[in-house]
Amino acid sequence: MKPNNRYNFKEAQLGPDFAKDKMADFKKMIEAGISFVATSMPGVGASYFLKYLAMQNFARFAESRRAYFIHVDLYNLPTLNQHEFYRMFLRDAGGNPSGKSDEQVFIETREILKKLATQHEKVAIIFSRFDQLKKDFDENFLSNLQSLTTIALGKIVLIFTSIKPLDEIAPQAVSGGNLTFYSKMLYFKPYSPSDLKKLLKIEPEPINVDVNLDKLIELSGGHNQLLHILLNSQKQNNLLLDKFVKMQLKDLIDYLDYQQRKQVRSIATHPERLKGVEGSIDEYLLGVGMVKKTDDGFKLFSPLLEEYIRTNLPVKLPVKEARLFKLLRKNMGSIVSKDEIFTEVWEGQEEATNWALDALIYRLRKHPFMQSHGYIIESHKKVGYTLIQT
Repeated sequence: MKPNNRYNFKEAQLGPDFAKDKMADFKKMIEAGISFVATSMPGVGASYFLKYLAMQNFARFAESRRAYFIHVDLYNLPTLNQHEFYRMFLRDAGGNPSGKSDEQVFIETREILKKLATQHEKVAIIFSRFDQLKKDFDENFLSNLQSLTTIALGKIVLIFTSIKPLDEIAPQAVSGGNLTFYSKMLYFKPYSPSDLKKLLKIEPEPINVDVNLDKLIELSGGHNQLLHILLNSQKQNNLLLDKFVKMQLKDLIDYLDYQQRKQVRSIATHPERLKGVEGSIDEYLLGVGMVKKTDDGFKLFSPLLEEYIRTNLPVKLPVKEARLFKLLRKNMGSIVSKDEIFTEVWEGQEEATNWALDALIYRLRKHPFMQSHGYIIESHKKVGYTLIQT
């Protein structure tokens, strides 16, 4: 494939061998004239690939009639609504929406597509970040877009992107005649290590000499946004102490539904229990690559995500350790006196001694919960203790 000169995206620098497996899948759907929803994890970096795709010419077609791409990036919308969407779509198709109603804009867009379909073998329209418009989805809006493919059957292909199947995002809008059309999905999995390195060349990060790039790529599991956060972390010795790393990992769990979160937690904690039961794993988790099948069962795409889940599972401390931790956390950064600890922890029900307190402090310090969350208990001789978090 040779680059298409209509667009001048920086993704042109990625070279002819970038994401070859993904390109093969997208090319197959486009050449077959099948519209589909490209579904991925949030932040995995699908938008880079879509810009790269928009600059390609498919070599199987005659030089003068190769695929024609229109790239519509909803990230550039001034306001997320149908009105602005229709106008941006027309501009990206080569028209001028100025002074026209939404109906006139849509009619002109259809006419442009009709003309393009006579000049090219395929017209592929990429709606990048399409699910950002989900609050404005309705049956009529989605039907209007679907109708574009009837202008020239098999020649106009619509590619939508979403972090969830559209029928889950907008079940009332994706119904009836829309259901079959918008249920066709192509899962977008995380990138390979070599492809992530290519993406780093067009979105460079200042890499500290002490950073082990290959190790961070492995920990990212092919997730582009997570890799950039890892590269920026000042806590390379314990990445799970970095609040931004934890926020990214938390987001990857929170966007899942209850059953998916439950499966992900089970895989992170007891993967061996799921060996040989592939049919019970959620199709979406396998499709977007959050879960990978192994000879021993299943694992999550990122070993760092597995560690995050294991260290953030609810931990039930023993009674006295729990009382002490609660008291120290309530006074985070301040000295809590021994007398206050004796009163709160032992509650006057039994005699408290310095020896018993020392033993309790020792047990709490050594607890995995304290170590995984970076909690440190500082001693103030003959006075008390302070809880800090690194």
